[in-house]
Formats: sequence, C-alpha cells, structure tokens
Amino acid sequence: MRIALDLTSTPKSKTGIGRYMLGLIKGLQEVDDENEYFLFAQDDDLDGFGVYKDNFHMVPCSSKILRKQWVRIIWEQIVFPWRLSKAKADVLLCPNYSMPYPVRLVSPKTAVVNAFHDMAYFMFPELYIGWKREIFKWYIRRSAVSTDKIITISENSKEDIPKFCRPKNTNIDVTYMGVKEAFFEGAPADDGILDKYGIKGEYIYYVGTLEPRKNVKGLIKGYKLLPKEVRDKYRLVITGKKGWFYEELFDEVNGDPELRDEVVFTGFVDDEDMIPLLKRASAFAYVSLYEGFGIPVAEAMAAGVPTVTSDRSSMKEIAEGYGFLADPDDPESIKKMLLEALTTDKDSERIRKAQDHARMFTWKSCAEGTVSAFCEAYDRRHAL
Repeated sequence: MRIALDLTSTPKSKTGIGRYMLGLIKGLQEVDDENEYFLFAQDDDLDGFGVYKDNFHMVPCSSKILRKQWVRIIWEQIVFPWRLSKAKADVLLCPNYSMPYPVRLVSPKTAVVNAFHDMAYFMFPELYIGWKREIFKWYIRRSAVSTDKIITISENSKEDIPKFCRPKNTNIDVTYMGVKEAFFEGAPADDGILDKYGIKGEYIYYVGTLEPRKNVKGLIKGYKLLPKEVRDKYRLVITGKKGWFYEELFDEVNGDPELRDEVVFTGFVDDEDMIPLLKRASAFAYVSLYEGFGIPVAEAMAAGVPTVTSDRSSMKEIAEGYGFLADPDDPESIKKMLLEALTTDKDSERIRKAQDHARMFTWKSCAEGTVSAFCEAYDRRHAL
C-alpha cells in the first residue's frame, strides 16, 4: 500500500499530537518494510520527524502558507486532495480529527484512518476558545461519518467517542501511545541544567501545555496548601509552552509573594533537557481534568519518579495501582497525594513496579495496531 501521513499541522515544537506522530513514525519504521509511506510535512521541518528508512518519503509543503492556520485549513480542503491523488495514496492517516473531505470526489479509493484522541471539546467546551471549539466539534462529527476507520489512544476515549458522534465504522481500535527508551535509561539533570532554567534545590515537576484542561491552576492551589517547610524544600517547576487562557496562572503566582519564590515557569523545554529534569524531580504532578491518554504520566513512571495524577479518564486507566491518584477538582486531595509522593522512595517496590508497568507502552505496539487499521480501512474502501 501507499500510505500518506498528514503532518502539515504539526508545529516545530512538538507537544501533544506532534509527539504522538513522532513516536508513531518511529514505530512504523521498526515494523513496516513493505508499505510505502509519504509524509506530507511543512518544508521548514522536514528533518524533524526522524525518518531514516528507504520506504519513507518526505513530501514538502510550503511552510510560508501552512504556518498560517486559516490558510492551512483552506489548503487542506482544496489543494491536499489533489496532492493525495497525484501521490496515488491508498490510505491517508489524519492525526487531528479533520480530514480533506473532497478526497471522496478527487480520489475515491483513498481510504481514510482518523485518530480521535479525546472528546474534550464536547466534555469541557468552556475550556476552549469559542471558534476553535466549534470548528473541532464540527470536524469530529463530520469526520466520524466520513472516515473509514477510527483509532484512539485509550479505552476511556474509545468509550467516549460514540457518546458525541456517530462513527460510520463502529469498530474503533485502541493503539496506546509509547514511551521513549530515554525515559527509562537517561541520567538525571546535573546542576548546570538546573541553573539554565533557574531551578534551585529539589522540586515537583509538571510538563504540559499551559491551558485550562491541564488544570495547572488546580495543581498550584494544591501545592500552596503544602506546609511551608515542604514548599521551602520543594519548588514547583512548570514546563510547557503557552496555550490559551494561561494568563491567570502567571497572575496568580506573581500576585502572591510566597508563590513567586516557589513556582518556576521554564517555558517549553525540548527532550534533551526535559527528560533529565523529569528524572531528577522528587515527584511529578499531572492532575489534568481530562486526557485521551496523558503521555507525561507514562513517561514519569518510566523515569522512576513518584507520579501524582488524576483519578479519572485515561489517567486512572494508565496509573491506577502505580501512581498517586488525586481528585483534580479538590486542592486538598492534590496536596495529600503530593505529600505521599514526596515521602515515597524512588527505590521502593511501588516505583519499580510503576516503571515496569510503563514498559507496556511502546511505539512498536502502537505502530503494529495502526498498520492493522490501515489494512482494515483499505479493505473497507475497496469493498464499496
């Protein structure tokens, strides 16, 4: 098969779906020597996806056009279907809910596999910018009835999807995300890396985009409830790029004289420094309101760090029995779990079991499931 991957919406600083596609491409190169892959990506980031196999081909698309979101949407619906037809694509993977809907007219035998990561736009509409929320809700509903195969990244998301849209193909496959080997094997950060980001002493670590669904505000409230002597010993280090509605986080910290000295915002940090920072942390905290998977939770367990996360959605699915589960709506619960994590030795049996558990999440396994989805979608499309 000739398989096209749509990477045109992936930013250079890869978080979320960008990290998903990076890992999936790594896994596909491990497991698939037979199919031909065509990776449509912006021409200023062609080296950013780790392609090394001869059956994987980068297809450059103009970054001058596609870095502008509204222009990219128009390009996706008008130009992309013709590019797919020219490439004679048998299957297209769309990683971010939308798809080039006119492909049904331009290239009717091209099967479409769509990755639906979560249903957050429906479940927490108030946490998203209005126009973005409504566009993605429309995308999800339209893609559900147009795509040949839906894949998702947790059993929890698999259960949520039919609640908000009507998939044409109700056979939804779960392909868990994977964890890079560096999280298991890498070394903790040295003092030079800590100095680089203004971190002093021991710390609790968070990694993720600064947006309301990640509940960083709730994490800060839980941290603030810790006894003063604990906060004096452990700073709260927050790593992640600015998303939306993030201003109140800075306002809350900057407006509190104590928090100002205790909370460190590093901005986006690439894996070269982020993984060592994670491994040196005394605890990791990720108390999101809702996640399709929550890859930082699995990564923190892989790194051997006591991990505080939420007692709901996929985070409970991933971490129950291994992490410290808190109610993300209750700062007192977050505080309690932070204290438990901080008093848990990294060499304890619980942390070793969590690290072993994290090994079940591999990009190879994710890729094998995705290739199976490609085959099913191709067969369904050609049976029409």
